[in-house]
Amino acid sequence: MGLIARGVEDAGIPTVYLGSCLDMMKQLMAPRMVFLDFPLGRQCGKPNNRELQMNILKDTLNFLETASEPGQMLELTYEWGEPFDWESYRRDVDQMIEEEGIPPQDWKPKS
Repeated sequence: MGLIARGVEDAGIPTVYLGSCLDMMKQLMAPRMVFLDFPLGRQCGKPNNRELQMNILKDTLNFLETASEPGQMLELTYEWGEPFDWESYRRDVDQMIEEEGIPPQDWKPKS
């Protein structure tokens, strides 16, 4: 568990990790985890789909309240509704950058 989450949990404030990368989540072992098989960065659903977003958040908060064991994971069964892969992910990121009018970040490893 990360230092920030550990400190928050130690202070008596429960936390829940909402993610879409199952293998990474299994290694992370946060106090409570909710998994969705959605594209990276879209854990709360598609943009402008308020009903789906609210349902995901309600289910996540309910799990936060009812989880009984450390490291417990809930897999939500919502479906994205269309295939997703790296090509579509990259296209979505490019579209978001264009819509927001921000310059793309140059991701390079530190030397």
